[in-house]
Amino acid sequence: MPLNSHSSLLNNGSNIDTLTIVTNKVHCCFDKADAFFGNTFNRPTCNLKQRGRAAGTAHLQKNEVRFNVFMYSQNPEEFISTVVPHEAAHIIVFQIYGSSAKPHGKEWQAVMLKVFGIKPNRTHCFDVPPPKQVFEYFCDCNRHEFTKRRHTKVQQGVLYICKACKASLQFKG
Repeated sequence: MPLNSHSSLLNNGSNIDTLTIVTNKVHCCFDKADAFFGNTFNRPTCNLKQRGRAAGTAHLQKNEVRFNVFMYSQNPEEFISTVVPHEAAHIIVFQIYGSSAKPHGKEWQAVMLKVFGIKPNRTHCFDVPPPKQVFEYFCDCNRHEFTKRRHTKVQQGVLYICKACKASLQFKG
């Protein structure tokens, strides 16, 4: 479905409308892939469960795509035109090549460029939500903020090193 047909819904703010818009765009991407490859791909389920720094994730084995509604709300048009095809391409590549293809490898890049006509890009430009809880770590040159998840990993024995001074990061709590 063309992006313009969603314009009345893009600024509504309802998660139900957002999920409908995103799902319709995923299906549009799959329709393009069907036509390009002469195949009928299995449509993934879509939800708005993605949180944190990722705009979206493709769960290949589950045939599921998760999208970050926080990032969608910042710029719905940009999100629909970049993030949704990005994640759809992952599912399509998996359905063609299985797990042998690299996540952002040549197969994924080809689907982005040749099927969707979009420059392959691994990163997004959306603001990320602030962490709910911050843990302060220090090295020899700087202060670093860790999320609860990263802090828990340190407690389980994971060691983080500062990229600048190469010193290990220490919790000062």
